[in-house]
Amino acid sequence: MRWIGILLLVVLGACSTTRSVTVTAVPGDAALKLDGESIGTGTATRDIVFQNAQDVHVIAASRLGYKDQSVTLMRDDGRDLIRLELKPQSKHIHVLVEPVAAIVSVDGKAVSADPVSDRAVDLDFTVDASNKWTTHEISAERVGFATARATVSWADAGSDYTLVMGPMTRDVSITTNPPGAAVALDGKSVGVSPTTMPAVPFMYDILKSQYATHKITVSKPGYDPVDRAISFNDPAAAYAINLEPKSKTVRIVTDPAGAVVTIDGKELARDAAGVSSGALQFPPVDEKGTLRTFTAAVSKKTADSEWEPGQLTIAYDDGKADYSIALKEIKTRPLDELTVEFSRNMQGVWEAAPKVVSTLARKDVTEGPDRQQPVQLVRAERGTTINSLAMSPDGTQLMFTEVWGTTKDDLRSRILVIKPDGTGGTEQLTDGKALDLFPSFTPAGDQIVFSSNRAGKKLSVWEKSAVGAPGTAQLTSNDEQELWPAVDADPQPRLFYEALLDDRDEPRLYMTQIGRTIRTELTTVPVTQPRVSPKADNLVFASVNAKTGNRELFIMPDKGGLTHNLTNTPDSDNFDPVWSKDGSRIAFVSDRGLDEDRHHNRDIWYFDMAHPERPVQITTNGSVDDCPTWDPSGDAIYFRSNRGGEWGIWKIAVK
Repeated sequence: MRWIGILLLVVLGACSTTRSVTVTAVPGDAALKLDGESIGTGTATRDIVFQNAQDVHVIAASRLGYKDQSVTLMRDDGRDLIRLELKPQSKHIHVLVEPVAAIVSVDGKAVSADPVSDRAVDLDFTVDASNKWTTHEISAERVGFATARATVSWADAGSDYTLVMGPMTRDVSITTNPPGAAVALDGKSVGVSPTTMPAVPFMYDILKSQYATHKITVSKPGYDPVDRAISFNDPAAAYAINLEPKSKTVRIVTDPAGAVVTIDGKELARDAAGVSSGALQFPPVDEKGTLRTFTAAVSKKTADSEWEPGQLTIAYDDGKADYSIALKEIKTRPLDELTVEFSRNMQGVWEAAPKVVSTLARKDVTEGPDRQQPVQLVRAERGTTINSLAMSPDGTQLMFTEVWGTTKDDLRSRILVIKPDGTGGTEQLTDGKALDLFPSFTPAGDQIVFSSNRAGKKLSVWEKSAVGAPGTAQLTSNDEQELWPAVDADPQPRLFYEALLDDRDEPRLYMTQIGRTIRTELTTVPVTQPRVSPKADNLVFASVNAKTGNRELFIMPDKGGLTHNLTNTPDSDNFDPVWSKDGSRIAFVSDRGLDEDRHHNRDIWYFDMAHPERPVQITTNGSVDDCPTWDPSGDAIYFRSNRGGEWGIWKIAVK
């Protein structure tokens, strides 16, 4: 029986069976194969013949972008519906992150909860409708760094990917005032303002949780460089930088203290010590960076004194703050001198007219240390100027004139006398209704001779008592201007005078006997200020050098003849000669000397007749000193001066 059963099984197993099987694939366009033969795509139904129970058939599905799927069918498994779901292709990748750990994401979805330096990820890959492989984007993100991204493709050769996060960047723009400044980033030149630096990187310190800064340096000739730190966190990436001019506060100490200091017309403030101070800016004046300079004007004036204005140049001087300036005190003051000028009019007629000359007077009336000091005897009345001086032979009367007036018509003067010591006031010899000039005493001292226009438009020579007797006598009556009359001591007195004739351009010298009309011209040399010697043997006078315009002193015999130059200094002006009583010396005025300001100045000089080449300077004050006359003793000289700022008569001892 056992063998019958075995035989039955063999018979049954050898029988073939056919079964209808339907195959469905996902995706629906997958290619289907039965035992290696294509049976269509997506879905297919086939009758499958199983020869026996051991007969095997294979159904497979494939699609680009998917893993192949297959199933094995046998007669007895009973399945007639087969579903093949194809899985996407997959790839195991390794992601490395630099320079610090970061959150890793795939297609925008984080695959690490915390920052990591590396991460393994499995990725599925398929193809799209165009049969192109899909890709994945992997990224690494961390605060302070630019996100690093990479694309992962199925076709990539390797599976290791490194994401390097760079620093955050931003475009930085720089403008400056003024423009044209050189711009440097961390010491490296990047151009001239205005300029833009693209994608400037900003490193991040993860330990401090802050961005590192960059240093912007802006420089331009004439300005101090400006450094500016910039950060990624700054609200804006456009930086406007002002270049400030160099500046400093200056302190100006003046001598004397408290002088007024002005710069650009603005007075600087002064402290309690009189020091001026102020803030100054020194902008460049050109593209080379040359800095501006200032000129400070410094002045000082009080009720009693005045100083010459000074200037102080103030440059930047590497920030120097302290300056000082010494002002020179103005030791003079201006003072007008009213003179009587004789000139020819359009018709050639000699006329007398007032002329105002500006002079400088020293405030200090002294002669300085180790010198004889003068004494003031008379001050001129307001509005008048003292003219020539003359001393009486006995030394009891000092005679002078005062002049006033503004036009030819109102030009007047008067002759006055005072005591030689200045006491007792003045005595008026003429009334001031005419122009009375150049008075001199006769040798006896009881009479004076002078020039006056009291008898007409022109000055003639007149005589008047010096001791109070009434009456005035006219000694000449020529139609000319007759000046500087002098009388000698001959038994028959002679009159010497300078004459301005309308038909002559230069003054002439005449002599005539008192009481006679006949006169003698003593020389053809131009003569002014003639003075006859006490011995009545010589005349001294001044004569103008036509080339230089200066005057020289000459001497000649009383009856005329050869002249002799006593001064021989063509570069200086010499005038106002006057004899000493004994005739041994001549005092005169010369501008050959220099005052303390190195200016030529009119001073009183004298020389011995034995040595006229050795003149002695008597006054050195720096004021105008002129019109000298000797004291009869020969020990002093009286003179006119504007020292102290007023016209007056002074006396100084002569050693």
